[in-house]
Amino acid sequence: MDVFELMGLRGTRKILLELKEKGSVKYSDLVKVVGFSTTTTRALKHMEKLGLIEKRVLTEPYRPVVYYLTEKGKKLTEIIEQLQELQ
Repeated sequence: MDVFELMGLRGTRKILLELKEKGSVKYSDLVKVVGFSTTTTRALKHMEKLGLIEKRVLTEPYRPVVYYLTEKGKKLTEIIEQLQELQ
C-alpha cells in the first residue's frame, strides 16, 4: 500500500490530524475519533508500515499503546492541511 491508497482508507486523515494536534494519543482515544476499532487498527497498521507513525507501549497498568507522528508523518499532515485550505 502506498500513501495514496492509505489516504483512501477511512479514518486516516482524522488520525493524522489528531496526532498532529495532540502530539501523542492513546489507541483508545484514536478509536473514539475514528468511531470503529477495526478501521482504526487497519489505518494505524498501514501508517506504521509506511513510517508515518510510531507506537510506544507505556509501562502504566494495562500497558496502553500511544501513537505519535514521525517526521515523515508530520510532512504528510502539513500537505493534508494545505489541501483542506483549497476547499
